Amino acid sequence: MKRLKFAAKQLLDGTALHEHLAGQRRQRVGYSQNGEDLHIRSFYDRLAHDRNILVNSGCIVDIGAFRPIVFSNTYYFYKQGCHTINIDPTPKSMRLFNKVRPRDTNLELAIAGEDGKGIFYLFDDAPSVWNTMDGEAARCATLKIGVTPRQVEIQCRRLETVLDEHLKNRALELLSIDAEGFDIEILKSNNFSKYKPRLILIEVHDTSINNLAKHPVIIYLYENGYQLHSWINPNLLFVNNDSLLLS
Repeated sequence: MKRLKFAAKQLLDGTALHEHLAGQRRQRVGYSQNGEDLHIRSFYDRLAHDRNILVNSGCIVDIGAFRPIVFSNTYYFYKQGCHTINIDPTPKSMRLFNKVRPRDTNLELAIAGEDGKGIFYLFDDAPSVWNTMDGEAARCATLKIGVTPRQVEIQCRRLETVLDEHLKNRALELLSIDAEGFDIEILKSNNFSKYKPRLILIEVHDTSINNLAKHPVIIYLYENGYQLHSWINPNLLFVNNDSLLLS
């Protein structure tokens, strides 16, 4: 049998059929809008290859989780057994998460600077890219799409508070933030001396190659021990200095 397999391999090597089969083996399916989950998977592959660090489980925090599968940065990792804390303030948004991702922790609230109540600008009762906690972002969206949002009162928690309650000693691998302009407030609500994810993925629209190094998100994370790893426009991926790939 081994001889037959070896002979078949010799016959196939270098042929078009061999190339197609090899391509199918390497084919990957992603769920993110711009391939962010594929990029993160490649990072973990290299982490295993270059530094022999294997990550088979852990916890992810998805702020502005939007939908449980479509355009999700975290659904692939859910399928691999990772636990995700999904967070979205859109009213009733967690009903679908509870059905589709029952193993996860699904929280219908906003991450903000203080625990308590806050105002959420709701452009659509369904998950929407325009819904936001940021008043200025809401004003700009109104000018752009001609819709005035409803203002609804929602529960707010600091990220540190949520992690205190729900991380449960799991390794924090990835923090994904899509908060329509509320990024710095969310980052500042964490305690990086207690909770330091390996990777941080943040959607940032107000930047360009010319002012990337001066962006407040990059400066703040650099001060807290992170380097910009890649720009998957419009997302910035940061890596904890301890997990930087050396090659």
